[in-house]
Amino acid sequence: MNEAHARRLRDVIAVLTQQRGIVMAAGATFAAHLLDLAIMQIRLNVNDISEEELSGLSDFIGAELADDKPSR
Repeated sequence: MNEAHARRLRDVIAVLTQQRGIVMAAGATFAAHLLDLAIMQIRLNVNDISEEELSGLSDFIGAELADDKPSR
């Protein structure tokens, strides 16, 4: 991805982040969640992060959180 394209996508992220604040203030949490997903997808594209890398990170964090849970 060239720098001009990445810059345009970062501009889109900024607009979506503002819109997320607006919909959250209006109490539209589901719409805010959808905007979060869109923002995350664009960030993955801008930073060239694959689905496999994201999945690996999620697995790692999940394992770390499981290790930190107190025993019952």
